[in-house]
Amino acid sequence: QQLFNHLYDLLKKTTVPDTATLKDATAQLQQVLVNPECIPVLFELSVVSPESTIRQLAAVELRKQVNSDEKSPWLKVPVEHRAAIKKRLLEHLLTEQESIVRHSFARVISAIASVELPQGQWPELLPFVQTICGAQSPVHRESGAFILFTILEVVVEGLQDRVADFLRIFNNLLRDPQSVEVRLVTLRALGTLAGYIDIDDKVEIKAFQTFIPQMLAVLSESLTLDSDEGARHGFDTLSTLLIMETPLLSKHVSEVVTFCVQAGSKVDLDEEIRIMALNALVMTIKYKKTKIHNLQLAPHLVDALMPLLMERDTDDEDEETPARLGVRALDALATSLPPQQVFPRLHELVTQYSHDADSNKRKAALMALGVVMEGCSEFIRPHMNQVWPFVDNGLKDPDASVRKAACTAVGCITEWLDEECIERHAILIPGLLQLTADPITQASACTALDGLLELLGDIIDSYLPLLMTTFAQLLNTAPNKVRAVVIGAIGSTAHASKEKFLPYFKETIVQLAPFLKLEGEGEEEELRGIAMDACGTFAEAVPKEEFLPFYEDLMANAYQSVQSQSARLRECSFLFFGVMAGMFPEKFIPYLPNVIPAFLQSLKLDELGDNATFIETKGQGDSSDTPIQIIESKIDEIEDMDAEALLKVNSAIAIEKEIAADVIGGIFANTREHFLPYLEDTALVLQGLISHYYEGIRKSAIQSIFTFIVTLNELSNPDPWVAGAQNVVPLNDNVAKLISHTMPEILEAFDMEDDKSVAAAICQALADATTKVGPALIKDSFDAICAMCLKILSGKSMAQVDPDQGEEEESAEELAEMDSFLIGACEDLVSSLASVLGRDFVTPFANFLPLISQYYVSPTFFTE
Repeated sequence: QQLFNHLYDLLKKTTVPDTATLKDATAQLQQVLVNPECIPVLFELSVVSPESTIRQLAAVELRKQVNSDEKSPWLKVPVEHRAAIKKRLLEHLLTEQESIVRHSFARVISAIASVELPQGQWPELLPFVQTICGAQSPVHRESGAFILFTILEVVVEGLQDRVADFLRIFNNLLRDPQSVEVRLVTLRALGTLAGYIDIDDKVEIKAFQTFIPQMLAVLSESLTLDSDEGARHGFDTLSTLLIMETPLLSKHVSEVVTFCVQAGSKVDLDEEIRIMALNALVMTIKYKKTKIHNLQLAPHLVDALMPLLMERDTDDEDEETPARLGVRALDALATSLPPQQVFPRLHELVTQYSHDADSNKRKAALMALGVVMEGCSEFIRPHMNQVWPFVDNGLKDPDASVRKAACTAVGCITEWLDEECIERHAILIPGLLQLTADPITQASACTALDGLLELLGDIIDSYLPLLMTTFAQLLNTAPNKVRAVVIGAIGSTAHASKEKFLPYFKETIVQLAPFLKLEGEGEEEELRGIAMDACGTFAEAVPKEEFLPFYEDLMANAYQSVQSQSARLRECSFLFFGVMAGMFPEKFIPYLPNVIPAFLQSLKLDELGDNATFIETKGQGDSSDTPIQIIESKIDEIEDMDAEALLKVNSAIAIEKEIAADVIGGIFANTREHFLPYLEDTALVLQGLISHYYEGIRKSAIQSIFTFIVTLNELSNPDPWVAGAQNVVPLNDNVAKLISHTMPEILEAFDMEDDKSVAAAICQALADATTKVGPALIKDSFDAICAMCLKILSGKSMAQVDPDQGEEEESAEELAEMDSFLIGACEDLVSSLASVLGRDFVTPFANFLPLISQYYVSPTFFTE
């Protein structure tokens, strides 16, 4: 009784809205709950406490005690007490009035099941659950469905053999005539059950596929409920099915697309629900691209997405809106599908929208034009004369939102069609400069100028006085957000003009000095980072002797920034260090002992940020055996807790790590033997990032590892390599060791890579390293490299096929431009193999020639 009262008091204190009391009670609970005798007491509290909050909290703590580790304290409870608890637990589940408490009971049941069912214990549980799933009371049916959901969620051993039984139960519950709660819980449970169905389970796959229309009907029903919880869980289920290798959705992709489009386009729905639907649509486009291609859905999707771009947008980069998701979906279409399917229809609508009296339509036309550039640029290139009038008119449009959209379109075009933009400089630069005078458009205009000016080279000379005068005025008068993009444009001006920038250099760097000392967050932080980037660009543009007087102060500023709490400032510092190491290697070398630890600290950061307490991670990247990875969510059972938010990646830290991983390779290449004391530690950390879940990090890590191999080989003063697979010139022992430790992992990641840009980057980095190091680099991995190249050239690599695409399902004959880019990079890799192996590549080349030849004659292959 004493322990009962003590635990009751502590749980009661955790409900008090006082931080100190809560902290003290939580600490005491952690001390008390190590005692296995707490399990029966927690159970009693969960069923007899008069307050539902205490019953629920007691059940939550009970669940945690049951499955706290592999040697569960539950097993230390006497068998007869466990039997009594299990019996009463099932009884109280049926009498408990509060839904949140019933759900907590269900999770206790699943926790006990995860311990006992694999040992053949508690045989009466599943028959009990099956019975209440068919009970008269809808509350009991909902409890039964929720228990099955939670049992499946903890992945209990042995349930794989009962998939067919569960499908029969869920078939009735998904169509429950009385309770929407039953139907929604069943929808969640089906998403979890899907994980138990293997790709070879043809009968279960076929059965599950018949559920999809009704699952979509239940999800559709959830959209109009008072709470968005059901919709959120329903879209989570849909997202799960979309990324699975088991083809559970493959027969119903058209219905999924239609549902997502209709829900995302309903302006009378809650905006959050529309955003969920459109996010699901983006996933469908990315993960079911072959189906969407074969069903010829792209033109219909373009028709559906264009009106979304007419809706309100926001300047808040973190806010999601239907318009922003519409842009993202168009981008996914353009990058995932052949441009022949996307751009012709888009061009028709852009033409219509551009001449409409409604300014929102004119804005949408330009937004669409800009966003599809990444995926359709080569297809559009011959037709730019038909595209420029839309942009020219947009820059002069009477509506400011249209002019802003035109500036954004220019920025996108400069990124992908540089030569075409250079040819238009006489029209674009005056037009954009005019818009810098308007407070509404000046930020967008400067962003477009930033992209355009860096392309111009000598052409910029005649514009320099006007540009620098305009930018200097904006730095004095514009708000901080605009100043940041102005400084970016000044950096691009310096990059293009090189030594011609010298007359403006000292005055500009003095003008930027105050920004480098800003200590605020948000816009001030961004302004300081951009100013640091610009100073790095100045170092590359002006003569070294002109920059040197500023070197020490700028290095001190960058080192101060790299020690800050800001991921953005650390990222900018790494970029600055990379430039300084390249421009002034001898002066940079003394900084290595302070700078390299900062890089390593960044590369070991946890991207989960403030949510890290909810996540258990394995490894810190200290060695190849301890790469950083998420292994389990530690989310306590509190209904309505947003698990997706808890697992959201801190993108700022991820980008910081990507930049750090990318720059560190260049620092070794520039500081040469002075970097050697840090080589092993750095290589181990990079190796731990080879299979990182964020594509930018793994790409940068792999590229830098190849830079390490090439640089270390150069430092060893190797004998020149000789073409051929026989009598390979041996490598230095340290070089060979680095290759043997990293190449197997890189090739394994290469085989599993599902991002086209990363796969292409691996091809390019490996081709470059092979050419420089010679046949010794690939002598132990030649077969694996060839196998991967053959997959890519056959269109069968993981980056090219949908997750659930079967062998019998043909990939699209027409290529998306990103596919063309990947295939071109792969052909470069094959060429490098031929270069280093010479005559010994004749036989393997017989396998490659037919595959390469098919692209040579293809009218849809865009790369050289």
